[in-house]
Amino acid sequence: MSKLGRFIIVICIGLFIVSCNKSFYANTSADKLTFSADTVSFDTVFTEKGSITKCVKIKNNCNGIIKIDRIYLENDSKSEFYINVNGSKGPRLENIDIDAGDSIFVFVQTNLQNQKVDTLLYHEEILKIEYNHLSDQIILTAWGQDVINLKGAVINTQTFTANKPYVIYDSLVVNEGEILTIEAGAKIYFHYNANLLIRGTLQIKGTSEYPVTMSSDRLEQTYQLLPGQWGSIIFESKSRNNEISYALIKNGVNGLVFYGDNSNKIDCNINNSQISNMSGNGIYALNAHIDSYNCVFINCDYTILNIMGGWFNSVHNTIYNEGSTKGRKYYPSVSISDYKMDSSLILVEKAHFYNSIVVGTMTNEISFVAENGDNSLPCLFKNCLLRDTYTRSDSAYYLENTFYDKEKTLFSSQGVYTLDTLSQAINIGKLEFAELYPTDLLNHSRIDDEKPDVGAMEYYYEPKK
Repeated sequence: MSKLGRFIIVICIGLFIVSCNKSFYANTSADKLTFSADTVSFDTVFTEKGSITKCVKIKNNCNGIIKIDRIYLENDSKSEFYINVNGSKGPRLENIDIDAGDSIFVFVQTNLQNQKVDTLLYHEEILKIEYNHLSDQIILTAWGQDVINLKGAVINTQTFTANKPYVIYDSLVVNEGEILTIEAGAKIYFHYNANLLIRGTLQIKGTSEYPVTMSSDRLEQTYQLLPGQWGSIIFESKSRNNEISYALIKNGVNGLVFYGDNSNKIDCNINNSQISNMSGNGIYALNAHIDSYNCVFINCDYTILNIMGGWFNSVHNTIYNEGSTKGRKYYPSVSISDYKMDSSLILVEKAHFYNSIVVGTMTNEISFVAENGDNSLPCLFKNCLLRDTYTRSDSAYYLENTFYDKEKTLFSSQGVYTLDTLSQAINIGKLEFAELYPTDLLNHSRIDDEKPDVGAMEYYYEPKK
C-alpha cells in the first residue's frame, strides 16, 4: 500500500474515533456547562403587560454530549416568569441533549400581575439547571410597576398625580373648556403612535426636584435615545391658558404641535423644560402665542422650532441640534415664517430671542421667510450665541450677538448641556434679560455678577470637597 493510502486510512480512523467520542455522554461532575449570564434582569416592567424577551446561552465545551436532566423555574406554574428552550415552552423541561461544542438558548420573559401598590416592587425567580449530578442556577429579576392604562379616552377636567404612571394608547383627548392638570413627579408614557390632543387646557405643574416625564412606554435602555416611538402633544385652535413647567418630553414624532388660526391663537407658557430626540420637530407652532424661558430644546431630525405666524418669545433658552440617533435632515434649528393657509395669510407678529443659544451642526441654523420681503419680519436676536452666516439679508434681525466657533467646546461632558469651563456662552448675556428670570434651569443664580451667561444654564463650578 502506498504512503498516501496509509495516510488517508490513519486520518479516517482518527475522524471516526473523534466522532465516536462525541456520541458518548460526558456524564461526570467534571463535565460542566458554561452560561452567558448568571442573572437575567428586567428594568421596570408594567404589570399585566408582557416584557421584552431576553436570552441566555448555555454551551457544552466538553468532548461528549451533556444531557440536561431538568431545567425548570423554582416556582413552577406559579411563577410570573416564562422560559422557552429551543422552541419548547416551560416552566419545566426535561432530557435536553447538548452535543459536544454545541449550545442551546433559553429565552426568558415575564408578565407580572397587578401588585395593588403605587410603588415599584421587586420580583425574583430561580431558573435551575440539573445535569451530571450538578445543579446550576440563573437568577431572574424584575421591577414591577402598576400603571393606569388609558386607551382612546376622552376626558373632562381632572388631575394626573404622581402616584402611578399613566400609559396612553391610541390618543387621549382633553375636551374643549376642560383642564388636564399634571402634578409634579407624574410620569406619562405613550404607546407607539399615541397622541395627547388638547382641545381645552393643559397645565403641567412639575418642579425642579420632581419634573413631569412624558416619553415612550418602552423603558429598556436601548430605547432611551430612540426618536419617533410615540406621536405628539397637539393643541387645537380652541385651546387656551396652557402652561408647561419642569417637563421632560422626549422620543416622540413631534414634541409640541400648535394648530392655531387667525381667529384662534393658542397661548402657552413653556418654562424650565426639555424637549429632545424627536423624529420630526421639537415645537411646530402655527399661529400660536408662546412665551418660553429656561428651556433646553435639543436634537430633532427636522426643526427644533418651526414658527409660522403668531409669536415666540425666548429668554435664556438653549437650542442645539445635532439630530437624533437616526441622523438629521437638512433643516435649520429655527425656522420663522409667514404662512399662507387656504386664502388667508398668517403673519409673524413677533419672534424675539434674548440671552439664548441657537447652535447646531449646520452652518446656518436660522431661517427667515417673509411674505413682504427681506428684513420685514418683526424678529430680533439680541445678546445670543448663534451659528449663522451674518449676511446683509438678515442683519436687521441681529443685535449684539456672538457667533459660534466650532473649534471651541460649548458644553461640558459632566451634565446635560451645562456649559464647559471655556464655553463661548459664558459672560456674554445682558443683565436686563437675566433679571427677568434670575435663576437658571438648575436653580443657580445668574445675577450674582453683572455678566450673565446665555442659554438655560449658568456656568457653575462646585469645588471638590
